[in-house]
Amino acid sequence: MMPQTSRIVHIDSLRGVAVLLMVMVHSAATWNPFDGDQETILAYIVSGLGGLAAPLFVTLFGWGMLRSKLNLKNRIFQATFLLFCQVLVNIVSPHLFNPFTPGILSLMAILTIIFPLIDYCLKKLNLNFILISTTIIMLVQILFPEIQGTGDWGDRVSDTSILIVASNLFLTGTYPLFPWIIFSIFGATISSFQNNESQSLPIDNKTISTTILGLLFCIITFILSQYNGELWAHPSSKAYLTFFPANYGFLIAAITGILLIWLFVQRFELNFLASTGRLSLTIYVLHFIPLSLMYNFDAQYEWSIGISASIVMLYTLIWMPISLLLLRFIPNINLEKLLRVARKSL
Repeated sequence: MMPQTSRIVHIDSLRGVAVLLMVMVHSAATWNPFDGDQETILAYIVSGLGGLAAPLFVTLFGWGMLRSKLNLKNRIFQATFLLFCQVLVNIVSPHLFNPFTPGILSLMAILTIIFPLIDYCLKKLNLNFILISTTIIMLVQILFPEIQGTGDWGDRVSDTSILIVASNLFLTGTYPLFPWIIFSIFGATISSFQNNESQSLPIDNKTISTTILGLLFCIITFILSQYNGELWAHPSSKAYLTFFPANYGFLIAAITGILLIWLFVQRFELNFLASTGRLSLTIYVLHFIPLSLMYNFDAQYEWSIGISASIVMLYTLIWMPISLLLLRFIPNINLEKLLRVARKSL
């Protein structure tokens, strides 16, 4: 979604992975293929991959913002554009959101405005910035867990007053600035380590150590959850890894998962996902429309778990050929192109 002088295939592929995972998690939530709090390996795999969608999306946004070098007028326009897209998503998905529910696009709008501060801190502190930011965020989460609100969906999407919208935008919503800013900082940090000669994530001691420590954390917490008979990961219930609100366990696991996906896609490139990544914002907005029109099909037609899971996977994968067709036949009609043209005019 950020301007680039030349396209980097593995970055476009990563964006493709991110948006397809977003489609998967939203379609799985609409046509729920699992009943209740299932603790099966399949449920954990689907939930784990779906849980990485938004963190990867925001990380890539931070990666691109560091390279975009937008001026103030461009940043204001981009933030306004993203807020408009957020409201559009909300309107076409009334079964999930209220008209002014803050979401991932409004988070990106705020990050667009405040990114010069992130850029300044990164230049001054280098790697220490991500370490200090992570430590502060996790300490606040541990010491003041109530600051992020409850896991109740109704509260997190509420827009009944300006104060509630502001609270959900910054602290208590689906993707509030705190603690989700950490993924943007993470993406900017990765971007700062990449130079013009090598656009790849460096596989050095820092990357390997961070990945290993993150994997150890995930393994240990999983063993503890099984030993204590507790949930290891869940969207909103109390668990070692909780998405709503995003606790420190989830942040550690998500950063680890992002590193693993990044290294995998960087190694194999996965060119067939690049076209999907080039239209990530367009696909993100468009995929809500069919979901809104067909959100009760699983109940209406009494889909089994197998049918629901199959429909979810089919709906997710179909966006790959759709993106190819859009780029081939109407390459100038998409939100990415509209945003680029509008920014140039400014």
